[in-house]
Amino acid sequence: MSKPFLYFDTETTDSTVKDLIQLAFVTDTDVQLNMYFKPRQQISFGAMAVHHITPEFLEDKPYIEDAKLPLENIDPEFIGDSLEDYLNFLAQKYIWVAHNVQFDLEVLNRKGINIPEYICTLKIARNMLSEGNHDLESYSLQYLRYYLGLYKKENEDHNTAHDALSDVHFLRNLFHYLQEHSTLSAENMMLITKEPQFMRQISFGKYAGKTLEDIARLDRGYLEWIVDTMGDKPDLQWNAKRVLSNDLTLF
Repeated sequence: MSKPFLYFDTETTDSTVKDLIQLAFVTDTDVQLNMYFKPRQQISFGAMAVHHITPEFLEDKPYIEDAKLPLENIDPEFIGDSLEDYLNFLAQKYIWVAHNVQFDLEVLNRKGINIPEYICTLKIARNMLSEGNHDLESYSLQYLRYYLGLYKKENEDHNTAHDALSDVHFLRNLFHYLQEHSTLSAENMMLITKEPQFMRQISFGKYAGKTLEDIARLDRGYLEWIVDTMGDKPDLQWNAKRVLSNDLTLF
């Protein structure tokens, strides 16, 4: 039997140092946590513009290593009082789910929390959802929230975009939608998570907007050029290889 799921999100000081300032999660049994931490690094203005968490708000919050485990909404199987021990306990008990999970995993890893089993809803959504042969306009959590109509069934207490606690409720709704509209098992989803992001089209250059399959028919050499030269776009390289390989099977 598959492990239960834990839906989580982090907010950080910036996109480089990624010092943790908020961690939120919820499960399907409403085990949950929402904690803020004082960072060792400065919060960038770009990050503040996204999550609206300021140094002044965090001034009286603890550093994560000094933070106390809350008393409410704790997994009843956990025995202890250390936040670090609790997070490591949850890391073993649950499959952790996030949108663009690699970012959040790195944030937690820098704090000594290693998650062995995880699912990326961004990659699952990219794999499952399209408009014909084309990608959706966006696969961001907020876009999918509206595109799929998930906002119509939301808890009004948790509907603030780019707040980690609200985002995990959006995330849980999205994951349930993906489960209900596919035959993918948790194991399938974890395998997809370890692959590059699925892409159907190119968004730049002379073939912007065209599908990779169309480009393979029009100008196979262009996809070969992508494979040979675009090491800074590994997802695109992987998809170009995928289409070129599929194209060969047609002859």
